[in-house]
Amino acid sequence: MDARDRSIIAQVAAKVAGSVCCGSGDIDKYLGCVEAVHNDLVERTGVGIVAQAFPGAVAVAAPPPGPTQQSVVAAPAPRPAGGAPNGPQLGQKIYPRVDFCVGKQSDEKQAAWNLLAFQPNEWSDGNGGTIKVFEVKEHGDGSTDLAKSGKNFPNFSVMKEAFTHMGLNVSNNVGLWVNDGDSNVPLKVWDQASGQTQADAVDFPWDSRRSELQQYAYQTNR
Repeated sequence: MDARDRSIIAQVAAKVAGSVCCGSGDIDKYLGCVEAVHNDLVERTGVGIVAQAFPGAVAVAAPPPGPTQQSVVAAPAPRPAGGAPNGPQLGQKIYPRVDFCVGKQSDEKQAAWNLLAFQPNEWSDGNGGTIKVFEVKEHGDGSTDLAKSGKNFPNFSVMKEAFTHMGLNVSNNVGLWVNDGDSNVPLKVWDQASGQTQADAVDFPWDSRRSELQQYAYQTNR
């Protein structure tokens, strides 16, 4: 399925979910509906049939792809012998994903992904206030804002306070950039903030979670 096909199916899913959830104001219901319709269309129909059934769903010119949108499109390449498993550097091949984060600062990076996988963007502090867990730094199209240096901000920024809650000490918030081919996104995660350990790890439904996070960013920043 190419980018044009995905654009058509995504438009149809959003249109149907918008009609079903119109006026409800329930973002969770909307996101669930988008995902259900999208998955059903992918599984049950060909893109050509979808386009015929919904004539208004036409491929539109996509914005320049940002880090996460590139990760949707890029297919992981076989890792060469001796290649580093924790994601490529500029100009290098895209490596396949591995079960858990490896390499420098792997513990805190894994913990950050564990938070993104299971937790909301903020917690109650028990006194009527909130504790911010993470920020989505990307837009709905997968792009991120640029720093003055011209570099992309991280796709996600996980707060120092959230790590403290899990008993981990970090000096600053932890930024997560999504590499091409999702090569630095672990295949497995566990609900570390709720007391689970690596022995409780489960497969990371990254595709659907990524869509939820991007939709959250879109709703927040529009």
